[in-house]
Amino acid sequence: MLGSLGRTDPRLALGAAEALRLAPLVEEWWAAGASSAQVRAALTQGLPPRLHSPRALVENRLCRKRPAPPADEAVGSEAGAGAAAGSTAPTVAPVTTVEIRKPGAPGYREAARRGGALARALLQGRALPA
Repeated sequence: MLGSLGRTDPRLALGAAEALRLAPLVEEWWAAGASSAQVRAALTQGLPPRLHSPRALVENRLCRKRPAPPADEAVGSEAGAGAAAGSTAPTVAPVTTVEIRKPGAPGYREAARRGGALARALLQGRALPA
């Protein structure tokens, strides 16, 4: 996704090493439930007239505009912390929500995560992930 930003706006062209360095920040957006289209919009909309460092601008926007984590994750961690501390409060079942996703989105995200892990392993000279 980061490697294709230059096609949206040539001033945002990133090298492979820069994209790999920033990939974990995009993965945080995806983990928070953001789509690739939402990430792209946050990175490309309202650009200043002059860009001195595409990497710095992308990194800044990925950090500054990061969406909050899903609310159900926070509820689950609080319930687990109370149980571990020996709390006598009743255990609350996790809230089940129905997520509406665009067709193909879950597979795309998983493939992007696997591809990012593979690329990082190759660049760092580590064994390839399974």
